[in-house]
Amino acid sequence: MENDDDNHEFYFNHKNYFLRFKSNNEDDHISKSIRHALEYFVDDLKYDRNKTIDYFFNQPTMNNIFLFITQLLLSDDNCICVNSAYIIGSIIEIENGLELFLSIFTVNCTIDVIQRLCQLLTHSDFDCVLNATGILGTICSSKEGRDFILNHTSINDIVSNIAMLLNSINVWIAGNAALVLARITIEGIGCHLILTHNKHHEILNQLLTALDINDANRSTNLAFTIARLIEEEDGKKILINNCEQNHFFEILLKMLEINPDKSINKNACYALSCLCTSQYGYQLCIQSKILFYQILVAIEKILLSYDHETVWFALMSLTSIAKYDGANEYLCYSKNLLKIIKLIQDKWIDFKDIQDESKLLWFMLHKHIKPNQPRIDSIRNISVHISWDSYMNSCNEQDIQYCILLDDVPIKITRKTNYLLNDLKSNTLYNVKIQYRTTQGESMPSDATVFQTDDELVIPSIINLHVVRTAMTAVRIAWESLDINTCHSFKGYQTYIDDIEYEFTTQCGITIGSLAIDTMYSISVCVVTMKGKGPCSSINVKTDSAGDCLPAPPTFPVIGRRELHIKWQAPEVISGRFSRYELICNGRCIYSGTEQEYHATMLKSNTEYTIAVVLITNDGRFRSRTVKTRTLKDEFHNSPRHSLYEPPTQSQLKLKRIDTFHVRKTSSNQNVQIPTARFPKDSSYKQTLPVIFQNSKSRPSRNVHRSKTELYSQQITVPIIIPTLDINSSLHTNHLTQSKSVERLLPRLQRIS
Repeated sequence: MENDDDNHEFYFNHKNYFLRFKSNNEDDHISKSIRHALEYFVDDLKYDRNKTIDYFFNQPTMNNIFLFITQLLLSDDNCICVNSAYIIGSIIEIENGLELFLSIFTVNCTIDVIQRLCQLLTHSDFDCVLNATGILGTICSSKEGRDFILNHTSINDIVSNIAMLLNSINVWIAGNAALVLARITIEGIGCHLILTHNKHHEILNQLLTALDINDANRSTNLAFTIARLIEEEDGKKILINNCEQNHFFEILLKMLEINPDKSINKNACYALSCLCTSQYGYQLCIQSKILFYQILVAIEKILLSYDHETVWFALMSLTSIAKYDGANEYLCYSKNLLKIIKLIQDKWIDFKDIQDESKLLWFMLHKHIKPNQPRIDSIRNISVHISWDSYMNSCNEQDIQYCILLDDVPIKITRKTNYLLNDLKSNTLYNVKIQYRTTQGESMPSDATVFQTDDELVIPSIINLHVVRTAMTAVRIAWESLDINTCHSFKGYQTYIDDIEYEFTTQCGITIGSLAIDTMYSISVCVVTMKGKGPCSSINVKTDSAGDCLPAPPTFPVIGRRELHIKWQAPEVISGRFSRYELICNGRCIYSGTEQEYHATMLKSNTEYTIAVVLITNDGRFRSRTVKTRTLKDEFHNSPRHSLYEPPTQSQLKLKRIDTFHVRKTSSNQNVQIPTARFPKDSSYKQTLPVIFQNSKSRPSRNVHRSKTELYSQQITVPIIIPTLDINSSLHTNHLTQSKSVERLLPRLQRIS
C-alpha cells in the first residue's frame, strides 16, 4: 500500500490557483476564491516548498501575484492574514524571493508592508505575530534588507515592539524577536538606534531578563546583541548604568559556565572581549573580582572544547584581557592556563587562526617575565664569552630571538644562547643584559651582569696550522705544539668546522671524517685555557674529488660477428667498500659480478653497441666513460640470425590444414619448424604425435629406428597435416649454426592439390 505522500498531487497542477490572485469586483466570490487559493498555496508549500516556489517563479504574472498576496496582509480576517504572511515568509527565505520582495517594495509605495508588519507584532493572534517576526528576521538577513528596515519611519516602533516580544510565552515568537534584534545590531546604526531609543532603559532590561539559558537560540542571539551594544564605549556605560553591574556578570557567567550550547559560549566570549576593548570595561571586570575569577575559569574549560570556532573565541576573549597591566594575576589564577595553551597548540596544529591567537596569548602572559641574568663563561683582555638560558616558555623555538644589550645598548640579535663580545677595552667595567624577542613583541630586559675585562697576557694562537693529508671523506690537520710557559692553565685545543664546534683534543693533530666528496671546508683551531679560549687560526681544506674513483673505459680484445669480449680495469682509488661491477650494454645490464672481463654472445652482426662499466661500492655507483663498438658483418645473408637481445619474429613457414584440429606451435630453437598434431578437445589424453604426410609411391622407404612410446589402450586418431613452404621467405631460428635447406629436411614432398 502506498503512502499518502506518494499519492499526493500538487494543487497547482489541477487547481491552477495562481490565476485567482487578481482583482475582481465580486467581493463575496473573491473572498471565498482567495481563501481557497491561499489554503492550496500553503498546503503545497508545506508539502514541498522548493518545487512550489519554483512553479511560482515560472508564472508570467509573478510580480502581480506577489503584490496581490502582500495586499492580503491588510485583511482583518485572521486566517487570510496568517496564510498570506506564511506565503510571503516562505518565498523570501529563498534568495530570489528576497530580491523580488526588495525590488517591489523599495520602489512601490502603494503598500507600506513594513508598517503593516509592525502592526502585526502587536496582533492578538500568535500565528500572525510569529509570521510577522519571521518575515522581519528574514528581511534583516541581507545588507539591503537591514538598510530598508532601519531607514523606515516605523523603525522605533518595530524595535520597541520586538523588545516586548523577547519574554513572550511562545518560545518561537521570542526566538524570532531575538533574531531580529541580533541582525539589526550587525549594523552600527542599529546599535546606535537601540542605545538612543527613548525607551532604551526598558529595551536593555528586557534584553538581560530574556537571557534564559534554557532557550539556546534566544540566548545565543541576545548574547550577540549585547556584545554588539557594548563594543563601543557609550554602549558599555549605557548598559551598565541601566542594570546592576554584578547582575550583568552573573548572566555572563551563566552563559559561559552552565549552558553547554557552543553557540552561547561563543557569543558570551565575544561579549566579554567586546567589554574589554577599553580600560573602562576591564575596570568593570576587576571590580567584580570574584565573578571575574569564575568567568576566567569557565573560559579555561571552554578552551578544551572540540569546536574550532568556540576555542578561537575563548582565546580572543583572553587576549583582549591580557593586554592590560596586572591581567596576569587574574588570567593565571588557576595555574592551568599555560598547560591548556600547550594542549591547544598540539591539538589544533593545522588551524592557523588558533595557532596565532594562542601564540599571542602566550607571549602576553610572559612579556612581563624577566629573563635570567647572562653568565660569564670566560674573560680576556679584549673579549668576553657569555651565555644565557634559553626561553623555556616559548611556544615555538624558531620564533625566539635573543637581544644582547651591552651597557643598555643593543649590539646583537641572535638565535643562539651564547655570544663572544669582542673589541672590548682591557681592564674596563661593563654590564650586559639579555632580552627575549618574538614575533609578538619584546620581553623585559634581564637584570644586568657586571664584569671587568682582564689585562693579563693574551692567550697565544695556533702556529703552523697545516694539512697533513686529504681523502674523499676525511682530512687530517696538524699544528705545532704550544709552549706551556707562554700560556697559563693550558687545557687543550678546540676545533671548529665552518664555525661549528667539532671536537676538543689535547693532541697537536686531528682527523676529521664523515665529510662530503670534493667539498671545501673551513677548519679552525684555538687554544683553550682556564681563562677561556684564544684566537682561532683557520685553514681551508678541500676533500678529494671522486674523479679517480671512476673505472677505466672498457676495451674489446675480440670483436666478432655475434660476440664481443670485453675487459676493463679497476680505478686507481676505490671509494668505499667494493661490491661488484655492472656492465651496461645499450642501457641494459648484461653482467653483474666481481670479474673484470665478460664474453658477450648472441649479438647482432654489423650492429653498434654502447657499453659502459659501473663500479658499485657502499659510497654509491661510479660509471666509466661510455664506449661504442660495432660487430663484424655477417657473410651469410640468406639465414638471418637474431640477437639474444632482439625479440624473434614469426616464422615464414606456412601450414595447410586438412581437418579442424588445432596445431601446436613448434619451438623457435629448432632449425626447421615441424608442425605437430593435438588430440581433439574431447580426448582425455595430452600426448601429441608428430605427423608428416608422405607419398609412399614417390618416395623410397627406409628403416628408421623409432623410440617406443607408451600409449594408453584407448585408440588415438591422428589427424593429417600437410606443410606448405613459402620459397621466398627465410626460415626463423634462434640457433647460431646455419639451418639446413628445405630440400634436405623435407625431400620429395608431393604437392597435394
